[in-house]
Amino acid sequence: MATGENLSGVGGPEQVTASFVSAQFFQVLGLAPALGRSFTPEDERPGGECVAIITDGLWRTRYNGERNILTDPITVNGESCSVVGVLPSGFWFQQDARMFMPIRLGAAPRDLGHYYNLLARLKPGVTTTQATNESESLFPQFKLTHGDLVDDGEVGFQTNDYQDAVLGNVSKALWVLFGAVCFLLLISCVNVAHLQVSRATTRVREMAVRAAMGANRFRLVRQLITESVLLASAGAAFGLLLADVGVPLLLHLSPSGLPRANEVAINLSAISFSIVLSALALIVFGLIPAFSASRVDLNSALKAASHQATTGTAGRLGRSLLLGAEVALSLILLIGAMLFMRSFIHLERVAPGFDSQNVLTFKISIPPHYSTTSLMWEFEREVLARLDALPGVEMAASATCLPLDPGPEMPGKVPGQSSTIAINPAYRPVSPNYFQVLRIPLLRGRSFIHEDSLTSLPVAIINASLARQIFLDRDPIGKTLQLGSGLGAPYFDSPRIIVGVVGDIRETALTAAPNPTVFIPRAQVPNALTPLMNRALPMSWAVRTRIPPGQLIGAVRQAIFNVDPQLPAADMRTMDQTMSTAVDRQRFTLVLMSIFASLATIMAAVGIYGVVSFQMRQRQREVGIRLALGALPRTLVRALTLTEARPIAVGMLVGVVASIFLAKLIGSLLFETSLTDPVSLVGSGIVLGLLACLGCYLPIRRASQVDPIQILREE
Repeated sequence: MATGENLSGVGGPEQVTASFVSAQFFQVLGLAPALGRSFTPEDERPGGECVAIITDGLWRTRYNGERNILTDPITVNGESCSVVGVLPSGFWFQQDARMFMPIRLGAAPRDLGHYYNLLARLKPGVTTTQATNESESLFPQFKLTHGDLVDDGEVGFQTNDYQDAVLGNVSKALWVLFGAVCFLLLISCVNVAHLQVSRATTRVREMAVRAAMGANRFRLVRQLITESVLLASAGAAFGLLLADVGVPLLLHLSPSGLPRANEVAINLSAISFSIVLSALALIVFGLIPAFSASRVDLNSALKAASHQATTGTAGRLGRSLLLGAEVALSLILLIGAMLFMRSFIHLERVAPGFDSQNVLTFKISIPPHYSTTSLMWEFEREVLARLDALPGVEMAASATCLPLDPGPEMPGKVPGQSSTIAINPAYRPVSPNYFQVLRIPLLRGRSFIHEDSLTSLPVAIINASLARQIFLDRDPIGKTLQLGSGLGAPYFDSPRIIVGVVGDIRETALTAAPNPTVFIPRAQVPNALTPLMNRALPMSWAVRTRIPPGQLIGAVRQAIFNVDPQLPAADMRTMDQTMSTAVDRQRFTLVLMSIFASLATIMAAVGIYGVVSFQMRQRQREVGIRLALGALPRTLVRALTLTEARPIAVGMLVGVVASIFLAKLIGSLLFETSLTDPVSLVGSGIVLGLLACLGCYLPIRRASQVDPIQILREE
């Protein structure tokens, strides 16, 4: 469980993310603090002294790396707390936790606000499947003993590998990008294979002379492999140099939530992987051409003119296959990039349901002494009054959470004419001006007013999705709903009268459909829920401004400080930045795929140009004779272009078919984009087709302009 904790004292107030863990947490991770000690069983006993373990980054940035951190207490939520350990540098835990505190669960907690994940190290030889089966067998007994902690729909414990939990939904995107890199490597290797085959064809006579002078086949292969090793070494060195420059740039563009991004670097593992990959590429794409070139027919090779290269049907077929493979691989990458681009365009066009311009947002972690709804609302009301009074502020609002942030749900029921309807909508306590600040449209009824915070009459506003779900085409105004059903007496809410219906907004993510949502006034939250919600979520705030929001950051911080000096404002940013962050991962994937696809297309065009140029040099005598016999240059260009374009056309066809099958792997990463999107398929084919035609046309046109007399004279 992670929460925001407020540090105060030297350096001013600061909010940090803290994870509450059991005493054996660091032992399970196989980690020992660099300074001090780990937690002990005594540390997690309820009512004990406040203790904490902090990260190396927090120790250095806030406490200047001073070793007396283990003796001088710090202030957490206004309480003196001892730091018992400092973690090694480079340690990262989920949600970027910078401080760890003991859980300290009571013997029989009943506030239902404890949501923890279990982390276990398996015994040697025990597989994840075995552990999952054992945990499932334990669930029935757990449900029988703690039935009040288990919902009716829960059927068992959910287990998975810790690495999968860390990567989350990023894992698939990383595998897709890795596949794109492999495709790019294959295209590079195909280009190198083209070069090797072409050089081998032109060096047939050289190899024959060496063989005639006593060089055996092993020596010829060794010479060719040595040349390939030098080429591969130079390429690997240049690639590492380029990576050293490019990795920091890509990390600058990476999304903020990318797991373990701080560990991405050019290290020994990356260098070793590059060396092994280069060696494999050398073996596959260098050894085969070397053996082919060393297999020389001395009689026919020595009889050939020194200035002519011999090439057979097998050689032309091999080059055609390589050319087709290169085009197919490039087209697959290009179509993938186009699909991501189309998906991103659709995502950018999503209407969030609110106006994000000129809105400044921030969060405040509420300490335990704000334990009742009246204390919380008094604090919020004073902060809102000070924010409203700031020059440049139009109005301010508070909420349990803002759009595009995860928030709680609340089970409930709606009395019907024939039966009671069970609901489980998103639960959003908000201040009266919430809908005006975010400009969420009011569709029916009224918005919250100041009197709702003073009266004991419970009211609620629902969104259009919940209205359709419950009331279909009937008018919901004046109807009642019941929240908190099934959570026990402390959380059971009074029946609420629906006073308004607002438009749907994207509560959790731009890619997720609007959830059925119920809004209630902040001042009407049941007392039992207030400490639970304060512990689970920081309070969110939105300020609509008449001037650029960034100009008000200092004034907003000061307004909060004047109300409670112990409470810092954290995660301060504009709603536009929140919207941009919501598509960070999609944008990052699109940028990388676009880079890979662009490189692949360029390499394919260069490879086609090189192969066709070599083919034209091989066919100079044929071209000269055909011109001498009266063939028109434009007719010759058209005929030769059609001949050279055949493997390209086959490669494009294979690429389109393969991309349709491979697109299923990225289907979950796309938003409102078909795997067979015609714009992506046709657009990619046109782009690569035009570049391929240009790569064929230029060398063929140059070959058609030779002087036939000069060619015949050389014969």
